[in-house]
Amino acid sequence: MAARQQWSLHARLVDELGRRVVADPELTLSPDEIGAEFGVSRTVVRETLRVLEAKGLVSARPNVGTRVRPRTDWNLFDPQVIDWRLHGPRRAEQMRELLELRGGIEPMAAALAAERATPADVTALREAWSGMRDAVAAHDLSAFSAADIALHTALLAAVDNPMIAQLSGVVAEVVRAREEMLRRPEHINPDAVARHGDLVEAVAGHDPAAASSAMRAVLAEVTHAVTTSAPDRR
Repeated sequence: MAARQQWSLHARLVDELGRRVVADPELTLSPDEIGAEFGVSRTVVRETLRVLEAKGLVSARPNVGTRVRPRTDWNLFDPQVIDWRLHGPRRAEQMRELLELRGGIEPMAAALAAERATPADVTALREAWSGMRDAVAAHDLSAFSAADIALHTALLAAVDNPMIAQLSGVVAEVVRAREEMLRRPEHINPDAVARHGDLVEAVAGHDPAAASSAMRAVLAEVTHAVTTSAPDRR
C-alpha cells in the first residue's frame, strides 16, 4: 500500500510540475522548495524531476538549479506534454500546431491505408465507425470520443508504418481536447459521423484518392469545431 501511495504522489507531482513548466518558460525549480511545498521526500522530488528531464522539459545545473529547457528541446509528441500544453496559457497555439500536423500527415496516411489495409484493418475501422454511430444515438460524448480515437488509431495502424502508427497519441489528445470543448453530447456534429463513414468506405474500397479527400473533409470539420468552441487562454 505504501508503494502504491508513493507512486500516486509521484504521478500527481509530475503532472503538477509539468503543467507549471509548460506555462512558465522562465521557471526555476528548487528541489528543496518543491519538497516543502508538497510535503514530499527528496527521493520523490528527484524521481519527478528525472521524468520531466526525460521529456526534455528541464535540465539540472550545479549551483543554478533545475531550469526549463527551450521548447525546441521538449518531447512535443509525448501525450502528457501535449496535454499539459493544451491546458496551459497557450492552448490555441498548441491546438493549431496539432491540427497542422494532422493536416500534413493524415490525408497521406489515409491514402496509404487504402492501398495497404487488410481485411482485419477494415473490420477494425468499421467497428470503430459503428461505435461512433451508437454513441451519437446514445448521446454519449465520452463513448463517441473513444470510438473516434479507435477509428483513427486503426487507420494509422493500417498504413503498416510504425512511425506513423505512433502518431495515434497525438490524434487522441486532439480528440480529447475537442470533447472538453464540446462538453455536451448534443454538440456532436452528425456530419462528423458521415465524413468518417466516407473515410472508412474509401479505405475499404482501396481508393487512395477518395480516402485522402475524405480525411481532409474530416479534418476540416475538426478544425472548424475546435477553433469556434473556445478562445485562447492568453
